[in-house]
Amino acid sequence: MRKAIPFEKKFKVENDVIDHFNHVNNIAYVQWVLGISKDHWISFSSEKIRNQFGWMIMKHNLNYIRQAILNDELNIKTWIHDFSTATSTRKTTISEVNTQKVIFESQARWCFVNLKTQKPTRLTSDILNPFFESL
Repeated sequence: MRKAIPFEKKFKVENDVIDHFNHVNNIAYVQWVLGISKDHWISFSSEKIRNQFGWMIMKHNLNYIRQAILNDELNIKTWIHDFSTATSTRKTTISEVNTQKVIFESQARWCFVNLKTQKPTRLTSDILNPFFESL
């Protein structure tokens, strides 16, 4: 399989995601994963393709490893791990910038859909190629 091109961003934990335990609420991690997934799709696909097709999540596995707290500097990284006819598996990690320790991991199975019909659609090379290194 070809090597995936990862997409990543750094950010600082803000007060609005801190819960009553004084650490990041679990829902924030899911929102961060969905956000970086969307950003990756937007950055690596054309507007023409995005106006016709999109992704629906089928399955999501989350692994909370360590807690993040207010003002932690984090790095979120995502990539397409594998794909089939109309689905892909996306992996995402969140790590502490200073220590590079992974604090969260997720693996999600997504279905590629036609936005008009909302039915699964075949992933073609013009959709997938931008997400992988050239052969």
